[in-house]
Amino acid sequence: MNKSDFPPDSQATLTIDLKAIVENYQNCNHLAGGVECAAMVKADAYGMGIEQVAPTLFHKAGCKNFFVANLAEAIKLRSFTPDAIIYVLNGIFPNHIDYFIRHNIRPVLNDLDQIRLWAEIPSTARPPCAIHFDTGINRLGLSPKETKLFINDTSMRERLDISLIMSHLACSDDRTNPMNAQQLADFTTITRHFPGTPASLANSGGILLGPDYHFDMVRPGLLLFGGNPSNGVMPENIRAAFQITGKILQIRTLEPGQSVGYGATWTASKTCHIATINIGYADGYLQMFNNCGFAYADKTKLAIVGRVSMDMIAVDVTDIKIKTGGDVELLGAHITLEMASEVSTLSQYEILTGVRERYQRIYN
Repeated sequence: MNKSDFPPDSQATLTIDLKAIVENYQNCNHLAGGVECAAMVKADAYGMGIEQVAPTLFHKAGCKNFFVANLAEAIKLRSFTPDAIIYVLNGIFPNHIDYFIRHNIRPVLNDLDQIRLWAEIPSTARPPCAIHFDTGINRLGLSPKETKLFINDTSMRERLDISLIMSHLACSDDRTNPMNAQQLADFTTITRHFPGTPASLANSGGILLGPDYHFDMVRPGLLLFGGNPSNGVMPENIRAAFQITGKILQIRTLEPGQSVGYGATWTASKTCHIATINIGYADGYLQMFNNCGFAYADKTKLAIVGRVSMDMIAVDVTDIKIKTGGDVELLGAHITLEMASEVSTLSQYEILTGVRERYQRIYN
């Protein structure tokens, strides 16, 4: 089915500004003092479309290194960026080895078993690898005990072509958290055992912690799309790279005492005008926005009223002039990820990656 098979206004719209993503990448590189800047494009480039975002970053921004979560994402990415360096954060399983080799994909090795497995492959056949050291987040990566064993096993290290050593910050969204400094100290100690090997610690939040955290490569994700990974002020020149707009399906007048939506959780206290918009939780706009979210139209912030349903939300448009078929912004430059996160208690990451397939996608 082609886009021409149905009218464009039959869906809500997700507009992705590829130029803004390129500029955000360039500003991440500037914030990191010019060190190598990779791009996190897991979860379909945070919901924005890996097929369009990754080639744009490669060809227009000069990004050469990409990180994804799993092998399936990496193989998909390889078809769009044949010359890029691609790392898989989830590591390897024995039955995945041939795929890594065939598609020239680099695994991020997370434990000693994965390291031994990769070391058994003839060096002429296998791609380089990254080694992930856990410095406190206690998810993936070599534990402190495994780290000591690996550092001391020089013969094993010499059998590998290690292109990167890395760790991941647990609290980079909170600049004052003492765990940041502890992880930095621990990772710095590890890097001394790998002279000449590029090192990476900073995600989007880590970039904003300052140059001590930047090492040889930073790995922005949320910043590329205009989200703020820190509890501080949004960095200058980082801007929203997307906008979600919905269509008004109907406008009706409510009298005092009439309610809106399932459960009748919102009741009009005065005569008002309520617009029904063609976006709901099936589009990724979750019920965490019940009676607390906001929309934007006619230079005015508008309240979401009642429960979010599967395909629709209700917006109070009493104070503006708008007609059926008009557009209402749900996320973008005026209703930012920060704003949406604050009222819903969802993280900016959850909101962004929750974007669903039902939107008409427009790339600028």
